[in-house]
Amino acid sequence: MSFIEMIEPVIDHSLTIANNRASVGDVAHGLIAAVKRVRAAVEEVGGYTMVSILEGAIRDRLIIRGLRAARSGERELPATLPVPGPRALVTETIMVAAAETCLIYGADEPDVTGLLYTAFMLVDRLIEALHAAPTVDDLLACLRADDVHDAVVPVDEMAPVFASVH
Repeated sequence: MSFIEMIEPVIDHSLTIANNRASVGDVAHGLIAAVKRVRAAVEEVGGYTMVSILEGAIRDRLIIRGLRAARSGERELPATLPVPGPRALVTETIMVAAAETCLIYGADEPDVTGLLYTAFMLVDRLIEALHAAPTVDDLLACLRADDVHDAVVPVDEMAPVFASVH
């Protein structure tokens, strides 16, 4: 069995476990965390250029999906990325472990084809979980955030900061 043939069963098995333990929203967060892990690995291997290629490929995949739907007369509203729930950390752990398994399998490969395929498989499963595709901008913003704490906090939600002047 080749590396590429192992990606789908690893992801799907882990996704089954996650689906049995959490809500759709929490599973979506787990899938996003897994794509972020693959993106980080692509960046480690190929730097900014490879990350740009990965993000462009994800963008193209979502655009092509939208065009296919439009051609068949379907009008799909973009999926809203849900707020993390109480089981989001569990699903993130499960799905990131699946992504890391795929990274380990692909460590001996001469190129990043397997990493790109892993990212595509995870994005496809995200779309299936949400029953629609998120917007390209929303998904890429999630992938670019270093972690949950780096998310943009609206000004009215910021905690006051007190300073003393001596």
